[in-house]
Amino acid sequence: MGVFKSADKSADYNCLASEVVCCAVFSMGFSVFSLAHLRLLMKKFVLTIAGADPSGGAGIQRDLKTFEDFGLNGLSVITALTAQNQKRVKDVFPVPARFVVKQIETLVDEYCIEVVKLGILATGDIVLALARLFKKAKFKKIVIDPVFVSSSGYPLLDKKGIILLKDQLLPFATIVTPNLDEAAILSSMKNVSSLEEMKEAAIKIKKLGPKFVLVKGGHLKTVNSEQLTVNGKKAVDILYDGKRFKTFSAPRINKDIHGTGCILSSAIAAGMAKGMNVENAVREAKVYTTRIINPHTKDFGVGVNRETI
Repeated sequence: MGVFKSADKSADYNCLASEVVCCAVFSMGFSVFSLAHLRLLMKKFVLTIAGADPSGGAGIQRDLKTFEDFGLNGLSVITALTAQNQKRVKDVFPVPARFVVKQIETLVDEYCIEVVKLGILATGDIVLALARLFKKAKFKKIVIDPVFVSSSGYPLLDKKGIILLKDQLLPFATIVTPNLDEAAILSSMKNVSSLEEMKEAAIKIKKLGPKFVLVKGGHLKTVNSEQLTVNGKKAVDILYDGKRFKTFSAPRINKDIHGTGCILSSAIAAGMAKGMNVENAVREAKVYTTRIINPHTKDFGVGVNRETI
């Protein structure tokens, strides 16, 4: 029972219908479904499709921890095995695209998936396979973190994959979350190094099909514009929905932290799975990410399990 939309947009039966049918069968005395199975169907699951990080600081390991912090049940599909630690990526071993799809199809057979989050995709074959799958299995909410290169400079998506992601995968995205370098690649701009250029990139990326674009300005040293003046003490992100821009700022923490992009995007997915709209999900994800980077931050955000952070 996966998250599939009915062809009739006036109704979306997917998981809810499955739960109603299963409960009805169970209440009538049939033993087709166990009580444990019924409880499983009624849980909210978030799926991360990304690479494995043996250090646990990024990738699916960090995504699953984030989902847990938000009180959600996490599922994972591995796209690549990596040899990395907190400082650098040494090697990447992509999973065959057909096996990535097999993992997803197997999970969809049993779990009701609220939100899908994409991270490292490694190859164009995987990107193309996901685009074809998403045409059939219409997941309601998809968060794409376009990971192209590791912070240490190791390529995490081949050139074919970048082209296919822009042309065939972004139209399925509820929100895409590029950093400045990724935004430059997606928007075909030489570079993105100012608030105005962040907005320009967001407009261009929005034309590729996602519903929302969040350009992350964590590496932006100084922000000066007519609307906003921020020194190096603030990290500024720009959210664009096609009509208006929303600015999010948080205290800049000068620490070299592994996996912050994974943390933010998975927290956005978690917020959306808990029923937040995109803007609120981004706001809470920013608070959560800041809390992870700086444990002394007092504001945990809404709906975050304080005991697990």
